[in-house]
Amino acid sequence: MSGPTSGVLPRRNAWVLAVAAALVLVAVLTGLTWAGQRTALETQESRIGELEGQLKAAQLKNSERVEKDVLESLGVSRKRLDADARIITSLVTTAFTWDSGEAYEQARTRLKDKYGLAEDGPFLKDFMPSSRFNEDDTGKRYYYIDTAGMRSAVGDDPDIEVVKVSAGDYVYAVLVDVAVTSSAVERNDTPPGAITAHRRMLLHITVDAEGGVSGLSGIPASGSTHLSG
Repeated sequence: MSGPTSGVLPRRNAWVLAVAAALVLVAVLTGLTWAGQRTALETQESRIGELEGQLKAAQLKNSERVEKDVLESLGVSRKRLDADARIITSLVTTAFTWDSGEAYEQARTRLKDKYGLAEDGPFLKDFMPSSRFNEDDTGKRYYYIDTAGMRSAVGDDPDIEVVKVSAGDYVYAVLVDVAVTSSAVERNDTPPGAITAHRRMLLHITVDAEGGVSGLSGIPASGSTHLSG
């Protein structure tokens, strides 16, 4: 009895060892395969990242070329647009940056002197009228702007889009973000951020080949005034 039994056990042990060895081999091969796949995946992801960067660069270059082609087809000069943008930015900064009634009137005077705006023109008459004031016997003026403690400042650079080109005249639509603050409310212990009203202004302006400004008009853009706080 002992002979056959002892022969079976070694065979069973050998079979168990073979199965175990096979399992170890599978595990090792699986690990190597997974490691290889992971390395390949990382390489692929790196390559995809490079290709995405190249694609974005190509798209930017292509969009710039398309924009240049479109501008040229319309007879628009990029150099001219840049020069006019500086003029327009300076103009809106002059118009909407003041911190007193006197500064407001000085801004109006500068608009007339530097940019040739007429007192009875649509912008100064309807959009930026002369400030109301009271005057005492000595001629000293007390502006409503000062009574209300109002200040105005331009936010980010204006959004400027050319909408028409006629000979040397470029007509622009300009969106300006203006923040108007009342320091009179601040003196009543109201947090400064709660009394700043932001408003988007829409302007139309024409700039000629010599940098002269004409046809300036403006309206508050659609949408309600909002307060920051």
